[in-house]
Amino acid sequence: MNISFEQPLWLALILLGVALGIVSAVGLAAVGRIRRVTVALARAVLVALLAMSLAGAASVRETERIAQIAVIDVSGSVERFAEFGVDDLGRPRSYEDVVREHLEAASEGRGPDDLLGIVLFDGATTVVAAPTTSGVIERDWRPARSEGTDLAGALRLAQGMLPPEAAPRIRLFSDGLATTDVESLAPRTPIDVTPIEFEARREVIVERVDAPPRAGAESTVTIRIVLRAASPATGTLRLLREGLPVDLDETATGDGRRVTLREGANVELATVRLPAGRVHRFEAVFEPDLSEDARPIADRSLENNRAASFTLTPGEGAILLVDGVSDGAPGAAGSTLARALERSGLRVEVVGSRGVPDSIVALQAYDAVILQNVPADDVEERRQRLLAEYARTLGGGIVFVGGPQAFGAGGWRGSTLEPLLPVRLDLPDRVVQPEVAIVFVLDRSGSMGQSVLGSARSQQQIAGEAAARAVRSLDKTDLVGVVSFSSTSSFDVPLAPNEDPESTGLVIRSIVSGGGTDMGPALRRAGEALDAVDAKVKHVIALTDGQSQASETLPDIASDLATRGITVSTIGVGDGADVQNLEQIAQRGGGSFYNVVNPNVLPRVFLRAVRVVRSPLLRLAPFRPVVLGVSSPYVEGVETAPSLDGLVLTRAREDESVSNALASPEGEPLLAHWPVGLGQVAAFTSDAHAWAEPWLGWPGYESFWGRLVRGIARPTRDDPGVIRASIAGGQLRVRYDARDDGGRPIDLLSVPVSVYAPDGARRDIVLSQTGPGRYEGVAPAEGTGVSIVVATPRLAGTPLPPLLTGASSPAGAEYASLASDRAALEQLAERSEGRVIELDEPLPLFDRDGVEPVRARTPLWPTLLAWSVVAFLFDVGTRRVAWDRLIGGASWSVSPLASQRAADTTSALRGRERRDEGAGALGDEDAARLAREAKRKIARAARGPADPAVARQPDRDGSGTASSESSLMAAKRRAQKRFEDQ
Repeated sequence: MNISFEQPLWLALILLGVALGIVSAVGLAAVGRIRRVTVALARAVLVALLAMSLAGAASVRETERIAQIAVIDVSGSVERFAEFGVDDLGRPRSYEDVVREHLEAASEGRGPDDLLGIVLFDGATTVVAAPTTSGVIERDWRPARSEGTDLAGALRLAQGMLPPEAAPRIRLFSDGLATTDVESLAPRTPIDVTPIEFEARREVIVERVDAPPRAGAESTVTIRIVLRAASPATGTLRLLREGLPVDLDETATGDGRRVTLREGANVELATVRLPAGRVHRFEAVFEPDLSEDARPIADRSLENNRAASFTLTPGEGAILLVDGVSDGAPGAAGSTLARALERSGLRVEVVGSRGVPDSIVALQAYDAVILQNVPADDVEERRQRLLAEYARTLGGGIVFVGGPQAFGAGGWRGSTLEPLLPVRLDLPDRVVQPEVAIVFVLDRSGSMGQSVLGSARSQQQIAGEAAARAVRSLDKTDLVGVVSFSSTSSFDVPLAPNEDPESTGLVIRSIVSGGGTDMGPALRRAGEALDAVDAKVKHVIALTDGQSQASETLPDIASDLATRGITVSTIGVGDGADVQNLEQIAQRGGGSFYNVVNPNVLPRVFLRAVRVVRSPLLRLAPFRPVVLGVSSPYVEGVETAPSLDGLVLTRAREDESVSNALASPEGEPLLAHWPVGLGQVAAFTSDAHAWAEPWLGWPGYESFWGRLVRGIARPTRDDPGVIRASIAGGQLRVRYDARDDGGRPIDLLSVPVSVYAPDGARRDIVLSQTGPGRYEGVAPAEGTGVSIVVATPRLAGTPLPPLLTGASSPAGAEYASLASDRAALEQLAERSEGRVIELDEPLPLFDRDGVEPVRARTPLWPTLLAWSVVAFLFDVGTRRVAWDRLIGGASWSVSPLASQRAADTTSALRGRERRDEGAGALGDEDAARLAREAKRKIARAARGPADPAVARQPDRDGSGTASSESSLMAAKRRAQKRFEDQ
């Protein structure tokens, strides 16, 4: 094994360690030589260990093991168009079986240490097996099944999975057709490609729909539809505008056009008269003729038979009223505000509470959106994000109108849109009984770890996000607890005030699935916790996707909880849930049951389950609005307005940009508004019909609402130039020609652009100036459908009106080519120094010819740091403990100072003995006693003085040291005297 260093300059610190050891040895003169040497070595070793850690020490060894990852394309184009012959029984061979056979044959010669992993990809990437020495070829293939072909993303993931201590290789099985940018991929590993080849002979594709990005109001435009056929075909072409058919052939019955397509590209033109409105969305659909058995004659895949585009026209947009009162029903109570706005001259469209548009293009048709008594759980997270972007980026206006399901009472606390509100939903602290005590009982059994169809996330992850969002919607005075269960249960979050919902959310999201399903003990634990607290409402929300052990006892448990004042609601997820039993549990527990087939809707269900037990934050009592002393243009004449009968409780936002125009006599906000990005947002915390019934006969009712909505709505402005977007080769190209009112180019603009993929994902880029008034940029084209481009140019920091355009990738973009792209795969293999391997010639995966041994590098810093701690403790212990005394009689255990003192004492004794020889000889007894005393004194001198003060005490002759001579002479004199007396 060799040792290498990433930053060898740190090794210079070893010299410092040597110097420190020398200084330590000199400074410890009173310590025995063994201990001095040991301390010096310990300190030098400690510094050396630290220096090696800082230098990045690592052990390096050479290995011949190979790590292979099979990256397998399972996109629709491969599975739909590729053919692999028939088996011995005459049945078509499946793509999966063919690839498995290839891998089995290519794995011959695999060594015991060689690693193999499998990655599947279409629009998403699924890891079947990380690189391992075990067998993985027979594992189940469960791809995420997402539209598109993200070849680049799959290869990046595979490269990141390869371990550094083995020779890395990737074997790619693909048709070469990608819907993401592969050119930007930087291969770090040889990629061997196995082309999956096909050439579709019966296929029709709607390649694109070309509509002018801009047109005059109520003008006539020409729509260009491009179709490509693999072989001659016949069928019907239809064009839809805003989902409604456009008559393409006035001379024939029906609204479609009969077309005969030749092999190759075909172009069809359609002339369309645009009605009033700002946004006009078009979609072209080709319907192939069918055979007698109802199968398409010249078309195998219908996914690529449609494409879309849109045209924008100038003018004033409509007002969208999202009505949660009567769910948009015409003539209902919730339409009172819509009729008042129409009488004031505004064009209004009314939809139900779940009718919020799902794209930026759809929102572009409106100058303002009114959310009237809409609960948060009726507006999914993605649409909330779009509304936020609509206000911030497109300059749209949003008006929130109150009601029993609005603001805090509607679960908007902690939502994506809460930061846009000009009022705060968290109320001041009140010393009152908590409104709600709620315990979430969450299933964490093994089945919850399964992936959700169409998503890379598991049921456990989605349930965790949903429960965390529900926790955020609760007030901080509410009591919240979380119990999770599998075969056992645990109280993950103890029942306590909801003061830190973010931390609670982190705990919920960290719950890991595994084990069986036993919900009974979890329900009992939740009930015991709720029994111990005092709250107006006590509730349990239990979620599971399976059938619990002892399920027959669960309704009785719920019934017992209900008798103790605790209601129980249940949520069943997926097809495996015990729906009948869960419904009975909710019925016996006095709660509600929610059957969720698609786990992606769990966030909305959780919010609804919380909202139905949450006491509404309302004040239902008549009050007169108070006009505050601010310069708001919307309160003219309100001084004479009659009382309102209620409002949702909120509190004022302390921000200088907020205009608090109206309030209740107690000071709660009634009307507040403020700018949000390029748009405006207002909040009216009472409603516009039931609580406002006294206002309906007030002459100022229509003018108040008309003035407010017009002021909040986006102003009509001319765009400063023209913006265009196009998609080709997996790239979205954006071009903006900036012009002032006189047609002159505008230079030196800052042009940030937000690109919204068809699935709503956002990517930000900045256009670069490439010519006078011309700005261009490129972004990856992701997904199929219309990608929306929103530019927000600024001139010297001053924002100009935003511009919007879009470009379309045909539906089923992975089917957009009629043949596989072998050339692209060969180019990828060449760039990565890989090989092209045919599907029916499985070259060995673990062939070592030409594979150089890999230097496997293992960092040593964890070991070095551990030994550094040992060296430090040994250094301290050596200096503090005189362990060398245990080595009896060894001269290395005596310090030089002690040795010198002993030598001086011995010399003095011998000298005195020689001088005293003439005074007479000592007896044997006295001689022995004197010898014993001399030995004791030598031993004491070796040990050193016990008290330094005693050592410095002067003797009678004033020498400043304790004199051994005087005591010996006195002893001799006494002995001599006794001898003479005899």
